[in-house]
Amino acid sequence: MVDPLLIINIFILIILVRGLYRRVRYRPLGKFYLPGLSLKLLAGIMLGLYYIVFFQGGDTLFFYEDATRMARSVFDKPGEYLSVMLYNDHSSSLWGMLKLTDQPRALFMAKILSIFHIFTNGNYWISGFYFSLFAYTGLWSLGDKLTTYFPWTRNAAIAGFIFFPSIIFWSSGVSKEAISTGLIAWIISIYVPALARGEWVGKRKVIVSLILLFILWLIKYYYAAALIAIMIPTLIVSVLKSFSAGISWKFSRQVLYWVSFFVWSVVIASFIHPNLHLTNVIDVVSTNHVLYTQMSDPDNLIRFRDFTPTFTGYVKNIPIAAWAGLFQPLPWEAVGHIKFIASLENLIILVFAVFSLLNISRINVSNNGILVIGALGFILLMAVFLAFSTPNLGTLARYKSGFSFLFIYLVLADPVIKRLLKTGRK
Repeated sequence: MVDPLLIINIFILIILVRGLYRRVRYRPLGKFYLPGLSLKLLAGIMLGLYYIVFFQGGDTLFFYEDATRMARSVFDKPGEYLSVMLYNDHSSSLWGMLKLTDQPRALFMAKILSIFHIFTNGNYWISGFYFSLFAYTGLWSLGDKLTTYFPWTRNAAIAGFIFFPSIIFWSSGVSKEAISTGLIAWIISIYVPALARGEWVGKRKVIVSLILLFILWLIKYYYAAALIAIMIPTLIVSVLKSFSAGISWKFSRQVLYWVSFFVWSVVIASFIHPNLHLTNVIDVVSTNHVLYTQMSDPDNLIRFRDFTPTFTGYVKNIPIAAWAGLFQPLPWEAVGHIKFIASLENLIILVFAVFSLLNISRINVSNNGILVIGALGFILLMAVFLAFSTPNLGTLARYKSGFSFLFIYLVLADPVIKRLLKTGRK
């Protein structure tokens, strides 16, 4: 017998997709909306099959199991469900049945999934469709905003935000990456008009962005922290430029001001939350580094030079971490079909990145340079952080989906930097 909730959810998804398409069909990327969404939903199924059939494990199954237990308790013991959802009630019998109680961010992900399970009758695939739709709408919105303000980057936006294979695959289905990537894309898209043209961001949008940042913090706090650290100096410099402030806005001056405000934002953040103290960040990164090194095949690890879990050890290995986070593995380093596909993507990105670098000497700078500064700051910060904390190349390929769409956009908009920073140098 067909589950009535399955039919209802399929009907809801059709209505959602139809409504969204009607709103965006005349946008710059409108005609790519449905083809891209179809691939995204298919990728969610493929991701689930990859973990269930081939990998036979993984976070997605742990999320599903705990979410199912929580969703079932709604009908038997709704009080316990609410106490666990809202207060992490250790005394409830439901808490003792859960497997992710020692992993707060994973448990929060299971809580989100449990809400969908209530309305899908625990259907893993339909819940995955909702997650994929959220990630896709965020990426598509960001790509559409950038295309609106920088129409010459249209092809880069289509490739980087809609059709790039690794972005489609790893940020789909029942996964942290689907939610976190969607959140990051939505947050950035809210502020694109302000950064691109100095347009005012309404209070409602600011409040929405703060709510999204809070959710991102609960799922992947390091992405939220990095995004805040990058957005603050970027927005400050953008506001100063919009009011002129008597400042000559040469590109070098923009970089100088941005770096100055970035340092101050990092210093202030370190006092706001103990997890953001430099020593604590190094301790967390070192702990993760050791764990991944111990449980990974040596051939699948990033090869750091004379690495020690000290400030000096990290600083001298930053170039290797940045290279690994952006371009590894390459075809001659890949073992297995999945990694080989990822390595071909990395090779393409590397080639276009080289072309972009070759054009740097001919770049003319305008005030839109702050967008590129902010984007590159976020990309490099996350590439280095993830390479140090997750030195396993296979896992890194999945984790970096939260920033690689921006890097792909930059390097494929040949030459995006030249066009974004056009007009004469002062």
